[in-house]
Amino acid sequence: MRIPRLSFLIAAAMLAVFVLNFGSEHLRPVFGSIYYARKLSKPTRGSSNARRAVRGHFGTTDDELLNDGSAPNSKAAGGIMPNSLLSKSLHLLSGGKYEDVEGVEAVWQAPPTGVLRRAVVFIAHGCNHGAIDWWPPSPSCPQCIGLPEELNVTLHCLLRGYAVVAVSSAARRGSRCWQSVFGGGSEPWDYSQGSSPVDWMRVRRVLDVVLPREGLSSLPLFALGASSGGAFVLGLPLVMPGRFSGLGVQIMGAPLGLLQRYRMMNQSAPWPPTLFVHMPRDTNMARLVAENIRELQEGGVRTREILVQPQPLTPLYLTQRCAPEVDEHTSRELYDILKAADYLDARGYLRFNPRSQHAGGWRGILKEAGLAGLERLRLQPDASPIAEELNLLYAGHELCSETTTDMLEWFEGAVVS
Repeated sequence: MRIPRLSFLIAAAMLAVFVLNFGSEHLRPVFGSIYYARKLSKPTRGSSNARRAVRGHFGTTDDELLNDGSAPNSKAAGGIMPNSLLSKSLHLLSGGKYEDVEGVEAVWQAPPTGVLRRAVVFIAHGCNHGAIDWWPPSPSCPQCIGLPEELNVTLHCLLRGYAVVAVSSAARRGSRCWQSVFGGGSEPWDYSQGSSPVDWMRVRRVLDVVLPREGLSSLPLFALGASSGGAFVLGLPLVMPGRFSGLGVQIMGAPLGLLQRYRMMNQSAPWPPTLFVHMPRDTNMARLVAENIRELQEGGVRTREILVQPQPLTPLYLTQRCAPEVDEHTSRELYDILKAADYLDARGYLRFNPRSQHAGGWRGILKEAGLAGLERLRLQPDASPIAEELNLLYAGHELCSETTTDMLEWFEGAVVS
């Protein structure tokens, strides 16, 4: 019977979101898993020509997760050396410029001098985040807080010749989610702050001001969003048809019937090529993405799928990703503490969701063990580099920067063809 089956899917989606996010003080909303799962009728695998790739380690999914193979640290994180491309290149991100564009918070940066300008990428953050996460503090952006995955995305975009424009959602209190074009995705507006804004109009205004002023209007424009920002990005073609040359969507899907809705609006521009990056550990999200890919491909839209699997923590990983806040000594000591506490398995994989408070949570373990220099580390949820990286290693629901080059290469190929 259909009704019981739908009820079961909704319950399963809600349980998955709770388990994957339990322990966050804000319980980061993953409304796509909850809101859209009830629209699914049965799981599908999507079309076979949606190129699937696995990121996070050298081995394939079968080698790593089924055959108990080793999982050396990725080259993107630094391999076996304490210094990574990110830790050695942070100075290149000092050019992030903070702006209030007619009441809209934005941070942007053009590619370094001498790098050919290829395109522009608009970035939409996830819930409990903002545009200031994508650059480190600097004289031109003293408000910036610089989280590692966001920094790494920005760095790889700039080095490849992409100007980066990040915009904050209107909701700067509470969840800070985006107002989805599909409805929902943010808490009720606080009218003490003024009349309710429309997020997509705010983004359009920033692009209309910054791009022509900086001589970037003639370049292809792409969009990247994660979680709530991913849902927001998937809605942009409906309200700005023909403006974006490609979409990158991380850990999120769209309501079923997306392309049908777009074409019912009599949009003459084709739907842009769309790349999905998600974590199969969230099975409900994986099913939703499969449905999205199937629908888009049946409608003649180019798609690609990249899977992000769990990765092991290594002694050097956190300094490779979180330097200079986490130095080599702290990274090694932190690893030893978590290993001794049985928080990691024999291969270094996290045994527990880092958002949970199992055994007091990883923060409690570090405090009890007396990690040297703990007081100088940012540990608060959604503002902690260590928390973000542990979430990524667990691969339940987190932004992933290791797919950035794949995404940009695919965008470029899609535009040329």
